[in-house]
Amino acid sequence: MDDMTDEDIVRAVRRIATMESSRDVLADRVTGLRTATTAKEAAEHDRCSNAMADADTRILLNSTQVLGRLGMTAAGMACIHDAQEEGTLPHPLTPHGRPARARGCL
Repeated sequence: MDDMTDEDIVRAVRRIATMESSRDVLADRVTGLRTATTAKEAAEHDRCSNAMADADTRILLNSTQVLGRLGMTAAGMACIHDAQEEGTLPHPLTPHGRPARARGCL
């Protein structure tokens, strides 16, 4: 566990909040383009959807890193596990190159 000061925690929370705000803008744009009728709108929908997925991943990884720095590694691991089950993050690979799925408890 890192020794995070109150200022470090505030900076981390603000960084995540800023990332979430940017992601929300993308989500609004994706919602607005769900009924795209032109190729240009469809391409914009795809671009924004991909950017939103990337933002989700960055938010998740940043959040789990902060949880780890706070000594909350179990919470961080649970977030990673949930993201892998949802498909947001890939499962780690076995030595044979196949996804390693968790079984049972964390």
